[in-house]
Amino acid sequence: MKSRIWGLVALGGALLSSTAFAGTCKNLVLYENGQSKGRMEESTRSFPEAPEWSANWGDFDGMKSPYIRLSGVRNYRGDWTGSLIFDALPVTVQGGSLKLKVRSTQAGNFGVWLSGPGGNGKISFHALEAGNTHALEIPVSSLMDGASVEVDKVGVGLFGVPANQYTTLFVDDIALTCVQDGASTSTSDTEDGETPEDLGAYDFVDVDPASPMREGLFEDVFERPVKSRYAADERAALKAATPASFVIPEESHLQILDFKDADSLSPQKSWRGWYNSMFLVERGSLADGVIPNSKRLFDEAVELAAMSDYTVLPLLVADMEYGVAYCGDSACAKQEIEDYRLILVGLSSPSVSSSKIRVVYDPYFSVAPDGKLPELELCTGGRCLSLSPKSEGVLEFDSAGLQTVQVKIHSENRTFEQKLFVEVK
Repeated sequence: MKSRIWGLVALGGALLSSTAFAGTCKNLVLYENGQSKGRMEESTRSFPEAPEWSANWGDFDGMKSPYIRLSGVRNYRGDWTGSLIFDALPVTVQGGSLKLKVRSTQAGNFGVWLSGPGGNGKISFHALEAGNTHALEIPVSSLMDGASVEVDKVGVGLFGVPANQYTTLFVDDIALTCVQDGASTSTSDTEDGETPEDLGAYDFVDVDPASPMREGLFEDVFERPVKSRYAADERAALKAATPASFVIPEESHLQILDFKDADSLSPQKSWRGWYNSMFLVERGSLADGVIPNSKRLFDEAVELAAMSDYTVLPLLVADMEYGVAYCGDSACAKQEIEDYRLILVGLSSPSVSSSKIRVVYDPYFSVAPDGKLPELELCTGGRCLSLSPKSEGVLEFDSAGLQTVQVKIHSENRTFEQKLFVEVK
């Protein structure tokens, strides 16, 4: 199983291969005094608030405005992370250091890392004192392996942020000290003539879509079972009232329909919609172990997409039935249960880094208790791609920005339609 994962790492490396270069080592400023606006990759952002790229909260000791400001508060303890992308990236680095200044309004554990075509490097952790500016200089060799490495993102994070604590992180003066003068790297899918069609075949996982058991693709992705909304006596009563394995209240059903039938969504909401819908269904479980853990499937698909730098996207598919509980009287003391069939498709990233991407219909990422999977038709810009289980193809977008993928789902002589939304960068 693990061999197919490393195959996809190779895909990402091939697609993002750099050209050879020669020249002298130079210092490259990525961000200084707000001159490079940059952006934070939404698919990796867990900071509660979006970045402010030219913030001015006054000049601090060792840090002058403007600077990047990352803030927020959550009602639970957790890690806040995100990948920063700058106009000067990607570049090839040979040794040297990553330099940056950071400052936090609260004492905390700060982490920084570099990313390249092969994924994230090692995290360098630093204890921050509240209200103090810290000038950090970290050898690239301690962040990424190799004498010559490609860097396309700078990751930053606050780890173990306490619950209900509003925290602000300021970041400024980000630079790499040994970028080769004249270095050239590219994320273009036409660099050196390489396109998604040229890449090797995807190695599909041999799994019955009806099986709730999945071997697991990554050791760092864990099962996170969803807790049922029902107490034991409620589950027993519902089991006696319906043969359905899942029963959800009407309001949860309406949330699923709002996603499935949406004519317009942000890429982020479109990306999260498949899992959010499956979470609502799984909370209504009346029997354990009916379907695989959808959160794990979602996380694994997202990780595979990231490993290819979002040029190969596994599709997430659900074809299953559940019961919808409606109130049978004004006091809702009695319930009526109506059967509903859910057929839903999801993408494994809110954004893609190429005008051409490979989409893969692997049954491993499907939930189908009866073992039957639908046929799919995906259309962009008037061009359509037909997919059967264990097949793949290339989607081509006409331009950058927000794009709509029209999905037709053919199942048992019926056709269902859905729209997915993705940002092309």
